[in-house]
Amino acid sequence: MSRLVATAIVCTAIGVAILFSAPAAAQTPQPTRPDTACRLCHADSTTTMTLPSGDVLRAGVDLGVLEQSVHGAGAAAPVYCSDCHRPRQRYQYPHGENPAENIGQFEAEIAQNCEQCHTSSLLHNPGHLQAQDKTNLPNCVDCHGGHEVAPAAAMIADPVGACQQCHMEFEDQKIGDVHAELVGNFGAGQSCQTCHASTPQSEDAKCQTCHSLLSSELALASGETVSLHVDPLDIVHSVHGERVFDGIQYTTLRCTDCHREQGIWGFPHQEIDTETRRELTIAMQQVCQECHSEIYERNADGIHARHIAEGELQAATCADCHGNHAIHDPDNPRERISQTCGNCHSTINEQYAMSVHGAALLGEDNPDVPVCTDCHGVHNIPDPTTAAFRLSSPAMCGTCHANAEMMNKYGISTDVFNTYVADFHGTTVTLFEHASPDERTNMAVCYDCHGIHNILPATDENSQIIKANLLATCQQCHPDATENFPDAWTSHYTPSLEHYPIVYLVNLFYAIVIPLTVGGFLLFIATDIFRRIRERFQGGGQKTDHGEVKDEQ
Repeated sequence: MSRLVATAIVCTAIGVAILFSAPAAAQTPQPTRPDTACRLCHADSTTTMTLPSGDVLRAGVDLGVLEQSVHGAGAAAPVYCSDCHRPRQRYQYPHGENPAENIGQFEAEIAQNCEQCHTSSLLHNPGHLQAQDKTNLPNCVDCHGGHEVAPAAAMIADPVGACQQCHMEFEDQKIGDVHAELVGNFGAGQSCQTCHASTPQSEDAKCQTCHSLLSSELALASGETVSLHVDPLDIVHSVHGERVFDGIQYTTLRCTDCHREQGIWGFPHQEIDTETRRELTIAMQQVCQECHSEIYERNADGIHARHIAEGELQAATCADCHGNHAIHDPDNPRERISQTCGNCHSTINEQYAMSVHGAALLGEDNPDVPVCTDCHGVHNIPDPTTAAFRLSSPAMCGTCHANAEMMNKYGISTDVFNTYVADFHGTTVTLFEHASPDERTNMAVCYDCHGIHNILPATDENSQIIKANLLATCQQCHPDATENFPDAWTSHYTPSLEHYPIVYLVNLFYAIVIPLTVGGFLLFIATDIFRRIRERFQGGGQKTDHGEVKDEQ
């Protein structure tokens, strides 16, 4: 401090000498600055002062730098040394003792004086106003500098660079890597304040901002990766976006509506403990359960959930069928159903696409033909290999083929279903379905003859029921069948003069003869009973040797 005093005395003396030695013409009164002595003393000072912390304060001030700053020649009003270095009593010569323990405390004291002219740092501290830890917030000097105060426009022009003056390194390397990636992916108008705004920002907004900028992938223990990029518009345009459903107005789902537990999903995120991508997908089903509990319970009864429980992890989950963020109506367009199932069941989907049903759906957008869910169900999908499913399959086919209104559109008779139920195969299957649904039967059901997913029109040359192929179809159950074996089948037609006239006439014969025969017998019996009753109640009769009554006349 004594060196600072000595320097100040020397500077003052030099200033006085120069003032009085100047020519008379130069002694014209000039406006004086209240900080002239400060500038004269500190302009070329090399004096330093060491603070208790070991930090070094340098007394020298580059007046050229000061003049180029916003507090220099271009300032709206003069800014003097004593405006910033307060209280004046301590900064007047000889200077009072500086109470700062370190350079940070010294700058913080100076920063308080900035508020004499500028907005309080409690109201103006972009990116830090919402900080949870307010014990180490930056002050005016930390961001704007000391004597070399740059225009705010320069900081606005490079907002990221301004923040990176302090935030170049992070204690947590993962946090540092994330910030480096975000900064590298900033788009127009984006900066650190996109996330660290001066006004409160919702957790949902933070999620969207961060994951929309991330393009990297998370590496799992198995070596598989998961993309961290999420486009917020995927959610907006999905079924979870703003929409009216069943007369109820729904707003766009927020990230935190699904990823609720901030202890898990808050930043920085917890470590992912699942080793494989598949395990992660299965674990994420719990998120769907929170809103779709009833569907989740039905799915638990389905074959997919049972396979997962048994260790077959490739079975479908919610995300496999519906997606994760870009979730769309599962049946709009309707062909999306078969495409969704085809992601796993590709071979079956190819067969379906070539079938009479698939061709009508995919080629004609026919709304009447069945899709996967019509036959197999949606969430509580049963095992199609069980006896119960097999026995119930004729009724499943009958849902459409016994519907007269629907079948009339295509000129298909509902007798297709009725004749099956009436014949030997159908009757037996129906009895089994009601009496012993879990017992297997060797009786043919619809798909034994027509195929399962590869059902073709009855006129197609590759159809299993066309006459040329019918014997081979029958021989699946009747290996000893000969060429005339299929002739016994009436092809689901009700016999008529057009179709199978001989069978029709025989049926007609029996339909006439049997009632007449039975009716004749009933008439004979009735008349005989009538005669006997009448005779018993008539008096005067006499019995013969055979017990008959004989008329006395």
